[in-house]
Amino acid sequence: MPFVGNPEPSAGHPRTLLVDNYDSYTFNLLQLLIQQCLAANHQPDTHILVIRNNQYTWTYVKEQILPHIDNIVISPGPGTPEKEEDFGICRNLILYSNLPVLGICLGHQGIADCFGGRVVRAPVPVHGQRCLVELVVDDSELFQGIPREFMVVRYHSLVIESSDQLEILAQAKGQVVAWNQGIEYTETRDVMALKVAGKPIWGVQFHPESVCSEYGDRIVANFHRMTPTGQLNRIPEHVCRLSLSAADRRKWAVDGMQETVNCANRWSVVRRIVQLADDSDAGDMFAALFGNRRMPLWLDSANAGSKSHNNNLSIMAPGAGGSVTVRYNLRSRTVSVLRFSAENSADDQVLATEHLDGERSFWTWMQQMIDCTQGTANAEHGLEFIGGWVGYFAYEMASECLESCGHPGIYNDADAPDAQLTFVDRCVVVDHRTQPPCAHVMALVNEPGRHRNSSGIASDCGAEPEWTAGLGFPDAAQANAWVAATADDVSQWISVSSKKSSIPSSQSPENTDDAVDVDFVPSHSRAEYLDSISAAKDLITRGESYEICLTNQFHVQLPRNKTIRSFRDILRLYLSMRQTNPAPYGAVLWYDDLKYGVASCSPERFLRVEPDETTDSRRVEMKPIKGTCRRDPVPKDPELYNSWAEEDNRRKEILQADVKERAENLMIVDLIRHDLNWIAKNAQVRVPGLMLIESFSTVHQMVTTVDALVDRRISHIGALAHCFPPGSMTGAPKLRTTQIISALETQPRGAYSGCLGYFSACGKYSDWNVVIRTAVVHSKGSAISVGAGGALTILSDPKMEWAEVETKLWSAVPGIKGYIRQEN
Repeated sequence: MPFVGNPEPSAGHPRTLLVDNYDSYTFNLLQLLIQQCLAANHQPDTHILVIRNNQYTWTYVKEQILPHIDNIVISPGPGTPEKEEDFGICRNLILYSNLPVLGICLGHQGIADCFGGRVVRAPVPVHGQRCLVELVVDDSELFQGIPREFMVVRYHSLVIESSDQLEILAQAKGQVVAWNQGIEYTETRDVMALKVAGKPIWGVQFHPESVCSEYGDRIVANFHRMTPTGQLNRIPEHVCRLSLSAADRRKWAVDGMQETVNCANRWSVVRRIVQLADDSDAGDMFAALFGNRRMPLWLDSANAGSKSHNNNLSIMAPGAGGSVTVRYNLRSRTVSVLRFSAENSADDQVLATEHLDGERSFWTWMQQMIDCTQGTANAEHGLEFIGGWVGYFAYEMASECLESCGHPGIYNDADAPDAQLTFVDRCVVVDHRTQPPCAHVMALVNEPGRHRNSSGIASDCGAEPEWTAGLGFPDAAQANAWVAATADDVSQWISVSSKKSSIPSSQSPENTDDAVDVDFVPSHSRAEYLDSISAAKDLITRGESYEICLTNQFHVQLPRNKTIRSFRDILRLYLSMRQTNPAPYGAVLWYDDLKYGVASCSPERFLRVEPDETTDSRRVEMKPIKGTCRRDPVPKDPELYNSWAEEDNRRKEILQADVKERAENLMIVDLIRHDLNWIAKNAQVRVPGLMLIESFSTVHQMVTTVDALVDRRISHIGALAHCFPPGSMTGAPKLRTTQIISALETQPRGAYSGCLGYFSACGKYSDWNVVIRTAVVHSKGSAISVGAGGALTILSDPKMEWAEVETKLWSAVPGIKGYIRQEN
């Protein structure tokens, strides 16, 4: 086969083809390439083309793309380069492009396989560990300016055996942590870098793009420096349109948009502020205001004020009455728009139904609805939420946003929709940031025809459904009346709150095992779960995944007198859980027609979007949790406190230093950086807080903060969908691992492992949790399910993994037992 490409050298920045092998770290390589491009004062869009390894045929790539490319970077990925389904066109690119090639991990292994080497299982698989690499060649151009020894992050279960066509440039040095029926330390000398003799083809086994690797930018700069550049120093526009990013912009209708369009409803906000007492309990206030309503909503910051948990708003809304709920079923691909009566289910209305055909997804459908219901009202008094969409996306919604995921045929029951979002047009928002806290009573007034985009230019969506005209109050007088009445209710509650509680508080969680017998039945027994762990570790050993987040569901059949029939019942359940496990991203949602609800005490933020204060961009923040240890309750006896505190600190220190837990966290951090780099503006992704310990009532957790600046044209739901499902609930690489999870778990996760939160009607803010530490009420209110699991790596001890599942389950168990123990 003849060589193709552009061998003629000339000055300028290289035009790079980045080939993605369906990995979850590829766009971190893109970040390095973008940074090099910007440093050279060139536009990334005209110098970097990203395609998947099977997106186009080899013939098409050879004829239509390679003539406009100067060098090629081949990404990591799952599987082995010996399989075409794992490596796609990459083999042909290595053998026949006649261009400089840099292969990372799987790409590195593929280079060896093409030139006489062998790809074999590593004696010691290494995933997420920071390791020492030693250069064994003094004058390698790829490592020019880099010390002889430096630290890198490794993610690999396969290694290469060299051949006489390959020159070894670097090897592993020092010890790594290994698993051999227990944790042990061992030394490896695996090949870490190579060059093909006589050809400009290099490979590195480690991951230079990891946040914890050294000199990744220098390696990419050296690769570019060794690349002859073409006469036309940019990729033509018609070729740029072949990139993954161009296809993504078309899918989300980003091109041509000045920013997210606000259509049809320009909101004015009627507001009244009521000052609360310092010790006001949001749970008691919510119960007093809305506890007897049919379908109220509550997003609860139960431990507001904690320095480490930066969610300090509690959002309360009456729900049914004036609001509209959008509901989606994946099996039928049907969207239903419903208005629920405040009193009688016989008066519920179906406003619209729509079947989604072809490639259209609920994510893009919902984006249109958000566009049609976002106004340009400013956040009131610094409050991010003034009203808007509140609800959840179930884990199975991954099949409509994770490209090529498909659907494994595992569906939720019809009574457990895959997504539900309610438009809140009246609410009480408690701001815990002030001392004393304040209750902001707000209502939205619908003023159609007065909508404008942020430039002040009138905008007309032109395609808004008729039902959106009925959202909000039709005039300010009615809105004022509701706000005044509700503010009076808040004031009245303040005056009596010190005397009694609207909902009886839960009994003490102590001795719950003796007080009530509750049988939590797992979907997979302990033996079955341990078998799944063994199967998962085998897949990791074969290179199919780096980390697999395996979960289990525990089911409780409620006693007949404890069946959850109304919101008041599920509120009792949530308040009992909240007492034993308060959390910054708590919530209680109830869908009365289905007798289905979610009571969540989640400690984990999935994704938050807000305006950036210094630029015209949006800032996206994610806070993945990976790494958990159990925490004992604070003793009531003061004499026991010092010994308790000493043991508590010891557990935190052990967690902080644990190699396995740090590897778990790092793998997800790099995955999340990848997700954000896909939508980031000029690769502006940061990790401002890496592997910090946050403490909750029942556990210590290792938490990392990752943030990014994204273009304002990226919508809030677009940002959410690009990062869904939460990486802390999948593992990495995300696509291959979700497929593995479906095969191992064989059941839907439902709301558990999905996300829950809001899109604010002001169009500036959204905030979503990861649905963990959560009780899901189903089977017409007769049963509760609690999901729990853990991240499996090559270092996982199956028995310890089961113990971690029990630790996470225990965060919800006392509250559920407390609910069952309560007197009716």
